Amino acid sequence: MKIRVLCLLSLLILLSAAFGTALAYTEAPMLQERVEAGDLPPVEERLPLEPLAIEPDDTIGVYGGTVSVSGIRPEGWGDDHMLMDTFASMMMPTADGGGVVPHFAKDVVMSEDATTWTIHLREGIKWSDGHPFTTEDILFWYEDMLLNEDLTPAIGTTWRIGADVFELNVLDDYSFEMVFPGPKPFFGNELVHSGNGMLNAKHYLKDFHPNYTSEEELQQRIEEEGYQHWYELFAAKNSRVMQAPLNVGAPTMTTYVLVEKTSDRRTWERNPYYWKVDAEGNQLPYIDRIETQIATDREVVSGMIISGALDFAAYQNDIRDYPLYRSYEEEGDYRTILWSSGFASDVIINLNLTTNNMDLREIFQDVRFRQALSLGIDRDEINETIYYGQGVPMQYTVLPGSPLHDPEFAQAYTDYDLETANALLDEMGLELGSDGYRTMPNGERLQFTIEVFDNETPKVANMEIIIDQWRDLNIDVRLREISGELQGERAPANLMDATVWHGDRVTDVLFFEARKIVPIIPHWGSSVWPEWERYFHTEGREGERPIDVVYEHYNNWAAMIVEPDDDRRLELGRKVLQSQAENLWVIGAVGLSPYPIVLSNALRNVPEEGLWVWDTCWTAGRHPGTFFLEQD
Repeated sequence: MKIRVLCLLSLLILLSAAFGTALAYTEAPMLQERVEAGDLPPVEERLPLEPLAIEPDDTIGVYGGTVSVSGIRPEGWGDDHMLMDTFASMMMPTADGGGVVPHFAKDVVMSEDATTWTIHLREGIKWSDGHPFTTEDILFWYEDMLLNEDLTPAIGTTWRIGADVFELNVLDDYSFEMVFPGPKPFFGNELVHSGNGMLNAKHYLKDFHPNYTSEEELQQRIEEEGYQHWYELFAAKNSRVMQAPLNVGAPTMTTYVLVEKTSDRRTWERNPYYWKVDAEGNQLPYIDRIETQIATDREVVSGMIISGALDFAAYQNDIRDYPLYRSYEEEGDYRTILWSSGFASDVIINLNLTTNNMDLREIFQDVRFRQALSLGIDRDEINETIYYGQGVPMQYTVLPGSPLHDPEFAQAYTDYDLETANALLDEMGLELGSDGYRTMPNGERLQFTIEVFDNETPKVANMEIIIDQWRDLNIDVRLREISGELQGERAPANLMDATVWHGDRVTDVLFFEARKIVPIIPHWGSSVWPEWERYFHTEGREGERPIDVVYEHYNNWAAMIVEPDDDRRLELGRKVLQSQAENLWVIGAVGLSPYPIVLSNALRNVPEEGLWVWDTCWTAGRHPGTFFLEQD
């Protein structure tokens, strides 16, 4: 894989600036026409002093063309966002998930004690309307948005330690410091996914903020737009998917500008002020436009795929449809490639260790029970049945390639061993009843329900196989499919016996969060220990004090995220992962599963391999601005 920041070209850009010479940049014909008509300044004036230089995956592309994609939500994610710099932030993940690198920021420097982060912006970056992006925008976000209780009633943990929010010091138009009250060694990683919040166009948004607009003017705008409060109007005008605006006319710094939007369509055109170039100095992106058709559901998207109506289809895809995609490739003039899901497991099983059913709680908290369930899973069968043998049987842990990865952690209790599994259950005293099912110590049948919201990965398909396999352990496990709304209500409220989520956040970009295997905060994807999560989240004011082994586990994680020394931080991280391997806080099945991406045969520079996962912002590390359409 060759996509990387071109150090040589960046050096040439720097030297040309230093000696007063100009590099010859090239732009798309549709922009040349606007320059000649006097609607735009020359490309050299539109680019920053040091554009981010990108080498395409395969070849230098050609300008032009319109890409057709789809989505299923007018206001939500779609494949248009996979083809844009939607995730543009101060930092971005490397394509392999091994780390983070500066993006909007030219340079990001952490102090030795990890309390102060100094950020230098790329001088000359402009919003899509040509207005300069400077620290004035950062200060607006900090003072008028983050610290405004109407807009931000609860400040996220990215921006604070405990209750104390960082202090912002503006150094000049392109440099600023963020000073935290304690060590924040993972803040650079946090900027990948949370740093989008910092990027707001003051010159556009100030017209909807009481600090910059008269009460009379603001009230008139609120009434005209049909809102009751100024902060509702402000939020509506700033509506976006990460950095991609959902309002026509709103400025952006992504690859494309929204120019038309209806209930069933979005149209994007290239951003004339986009701040990246390729290896030969061609301003990116290569493609002129993106047309997004909003479909009613995933089945409609599948129909569009096999008919050849889409140039790029990924976000709504499913590995179970892989044979369908392949069978229509010639007819639809497209190809199907397989990336890795980037999950340590497509399903991670969460037994509720703090369930209000005290009989189940005693059993679930016994590590032998979790070990037995894991040994009772035939992962090879799942891999062959669902993933065509291309996944990896493994537990939830960091991915290979991470300095924290240990094969023993990944393979802990993954052997299919019914004899040992049944012996562990016998040892626990879970005897067989007259009906053939195991009983709890109180004599009642051992029975529990796993509730599943079937999204992102084939969770129901996995669990149907697993529960069928567990019949050989004589355990009565039920499966209940629920909605996302119920998942969000029941999991954090401690109302589930068990649930299932997907095993992401396992690259070095996001592992520090560790919320899948550490009781940090109650959240909708986990039912492992809601009451212990509540205890730590409220500093003991609510919830229940965890058992000692969990308390120690949490403390290792808490020490890891504030440890400025690299070696000590890695040591603590390994302890966290070792605890997961030994205790199976969550139970994994098959990871690194294949993920199908469908591409028209005309679409080029899309790498054959990659990670399709939130950790790496899906396509972001592959710089989709370098994708192009072969022209007839």
